Amino acid sequence: MRRIFAGEEAFHKYVIQITDHDDIAYISGVLRMKKGDMLLVSDGKSRACETRITAISKTAIELRVQAECLFEAGRKTSITLYQGMPKGAKMDEIVRKSTELGVCRILPIVTYRSISAANKKGGTPPEKIRRWRRIAEEAARQSRRMEIPEVGDGISFLEAAEGLINENYDIVLVLFELEEKHSLKEALRDRMPEFPKIAVFIGPEGGFEQEEVDLLVSYGAVTVTVGETILRTETAGPAAIAMIMYETEL
Repeated sequence: MRRIFAGEEAFHKYVIQITDHDDIAYISGVLRMKKGDMLLVSDGKSRACETRITAISKTAIELRVQAECLFEAGRKTSITLYQGMPKGAKMDEIVRKSTELGVCRILPIVTYRSISAANKKGGTPPEKIRRWRRIAEEAARQSRRMEIPEVGDGISFLEAAEGLINENYDIVLVLFELEEKHSLKEALRDRMPEFPKIAVFIGPEGGFEQEEVDLLVSYGAVTVTVGETILRTETAGPAAIAMIMYETEL
């Protein structure tokens, strides 16, 4: 069954009202759905329903709830990606691929080597955050996930490191090009509970400074290697997520 996401405000007791212009265009234009068609609608957090389209127009689509669905994230592994802000549009692809591969949360971080003009001014523009959240929603829909990964506001590296105290991760992994012995696979096999909560830190172009890595290690993180080749920043996060999913899910 085709599926879309809708905000919590769209859900009523037995009726769902879709008023977002992009969602209306997707349902009517891309999917070419019409009155009477069935559609699975999820709020991306805790509720999903099988629905039937009862009315469709240029400004709204009304759906009648036919059945409540068991909301399942579908994965036992929770992964948070701390991504050092890269140049240009690379973050778009990082968000898209990480969502497809099963990430639960993406936190853009401004590191010493984050060099975009926006980062030098001390902040991530809200329009970029909105764009990444929209990309996450589209990727979740395309890959038939029930939930949408959270994309957080851009934070500083120090905020990210200090915030580890309150996160209760089972393990915090730092992909570091100078680590030569301790592999990601070995780190996961050392200490994984049945439902692991994992954080992954990826540096921007040029990687992390040694002082940044030392700070993360002081908060309990472990440095790991994923092989002899050096991965680009837009490749490293999705690759690490795929490796983690292989070790913990398959």
